[in-house]
Amino acid sequence: MKVLLTGAGGFLGRCVADSLLAAGIDDLRLHFRGDPPHGLLEDLGRRHPGARIEASAANLLYARDLPALVAGVECIVHAAAGMRGSAADMFANTVVGTRNLLDAAAGAGVRRVVMVGSFSVYRTESLPRGAVHDESVPIEDVGIEKGAYAHAKTRQEHLLAEYRGRYGFETIVLRPGVIYGPGGGAFSSRVGIRAMGVFFSLGRGAELPLTFVENCADAVAQATLNGVDGRAYNVVDDELPSCSQYLRGYQANVGRLRVLAVPYWLFLLGSRWLVRYNRVSKGQLPAVFTPYVVRSMYRPFRHSNAALKALGWRQRVPTQDGLARTFEALAGKPP
Repeated sequence: MKVLLTGAGGFLGRCVADSLLAAGIDDLRLHFRGDPPHGLLEDLGRRHPGARIEASAANLLYARDLPALVAGVECIVHAAAGMRGSAADMFANTVVGTRNLLDAAAGAGVRRVVMVGSFSVYRTESLPRGAVHDESVPIEDVGIEKGAYAHAKTRQEHLLAEYRGRYGFETIVLRPGVIYGPGGGAFSSRVGIRAMGVFFSLGRGAELPLTFVENCADAVAQATLNGVDGRAYNVVDDELPSCSQYLRGYQANVGRLRVLAVPYWLFLLGSRWLVRYNRVSKGQLPAVFTPYVVRSMYRPFRHSNAALKALGWRQRVPTQDGLARTFEALAGKPP
């Protein structure tokens, strides 16, 4: 089976390429927006000498470039998305790029599309405290209440469903929690944020839905080969820490922070004030944390990976080892 992996130069994409090849994919086309990261193709070639690995550069926003990208492909693993920039940039790079890719895939007769989604699409605002957060939780209709990224990823999933109905694609969605590891960021906003020289601890005792980047990549490879058509799979690791435990681990292994712990009730109250002030000031202070966001992301849930394990996925890197490797890498970074 010839597979196209989009976003192969990204933090997750590099590991997905290795996991796909290790799982038995022997004909892999890697998509990059520009030049491949230095040494990536050579390293993959050494690790998987029997595989055919090719690189293809294309901007997913340029529809005219994409027929050549998908030519001869049976399966697309779509890991490219807009993670940064303005709301318009994120929407374009996530939604418009996906639409262009799916149009090209339909024209080329691609059979299967595996998409890397996000936990941000879930509608958890009404989920009871302590409830199990699994694939039975519905996704947002629009997602704009949770910010630009959640809106883009929600629209991307609905778009995939529309194209599935229109063209008959086999579709599978992976929804990772917080992807972490060497080369990634130090903190998810679920843990807290830095501002004015202080780290505001927001998630506190809530379980942090981590997935080490190599474990997440293995999940994508497993779903590519064995995922059930039409299903979505949460991607989280076992033995998840709380947000406070992650923060303590960071401080013990990377560096001390001036921490201000914000109780949930105070965080929720502050978010209501922020929304009111945003309206009165006509947007002078962005309403990043709204009551909807706080209730959706900062209450304690239990995260399940049972559906993923039913496919045969097993966590390759234990959580404690993943945290140790991550903190070691972060400790070596300049402050």
